Amino acid sequence: MKTESILVGIQILVVKNIKIIREGVIAIYLCCNNEKMNLKHLLIFIEVATCKKMNLAAKRLSLSQPAVSKAILDLEDYYNIKLFERYPRELCITEAGKILLIHAKRVINYWNILEETMKNPTYRKPIQIGVTITIGNNILWDILKNYKSEKIKVIVNNTSKIEEKLLTNELDIGIVEGVIRSNHLILKPILEDRLVLVCGKTHRFYYQNEDVMLEQLENESFIMREEGSGTRDLFVSYIESEGYSINIDWECTETNVIIKGVVDGYGLTVISQRLVQKELEDGSLKVVNLKNFNWARTFNLVYHKNKLLSPDLKEFINLVITNE
Repeated sequence: MKTESILVGIQILVVKNIKIIREGVIAIYLCCNNEKMNLKHLLIFIEVATCKKMNLAAKRLSLSQPAVSKAILDLEDYYNIKLFERYPRELCITEAGKILLIHAKRVINYWNILEETMKNPTYRKPIQIGVTITIGNNILWDILKNYKSEKIKVIVNNTSKIEEKLLTNELDIGIVEGVIRSNHLILKPILEDRLVLVCGKTHRFYYQNEDVMLEQLENESFIMREEGSGTRDLFVSYIESEGYSINIDWECTETNVIIKGVVDGYGLTVISQRLVQKELEDGSLKVVNLKNFNWARTFNLVYHKNKLLSPDLKEFINLVITNE
């Protein structure tokens, strides 16, 4: 597409008051006006970063491998950096490459919005929400039942992955219980939660009335969520800060499977009390009283500090914050 066409498109967008982030528009303009760094280069780079192999990226993009290699070399020459370390079996993205990947995904997302908007003036981009499994099993449906718009997409993943997608503009908003590390993201607390250590009826802790000491956990088997899970990160960080470690013998992304494993006596777990309320009430699980452990935590609504909030997104944020 010619530069003149891009400028005309931008002017039309402004006249129609269609909100596209200014930085994104500028990025699109610059990409379309440079032979060594344009949208095609960025698309190829994203695919290579995803595949970690030039030949596989070329196959997926229906391009020749030399064309893909040249696009990567063009980008490296343009920025005077190395994007990948070349190893025999795969490519390993560099720190500079990781930075470019974040911004490349944002630029491509802006471009897709521009394309959809210009081809369909009535287009309303769906709100893309990322929630953790804990949130999905707790409060998500209570929120959505009060939200009238059908323009919404939900992705379920762990806190780490949701943070990553918020930074690359692949998600508009996140609802998480884990630790957010980036200072580019805004957090708004929405609900209090409590973590509990639980065991099944066949475990010796079930019948122990006195508090369990941290050192007693070192020889126990734990069934926990995968790395990147907010629940796991919080508990493991706490245990390590006290100078201890635990044996995570089972990892699982599904909380229902974890709960079943603990009920059947395969180990202990740390989990949101909301997720095991039924099992605690019927006695199939019991909270293990851990000495000096009373872990309250907060569910947070998260979005990028530079995110332009559309009317739909503002409505959804207000709904989440005021949800009871």
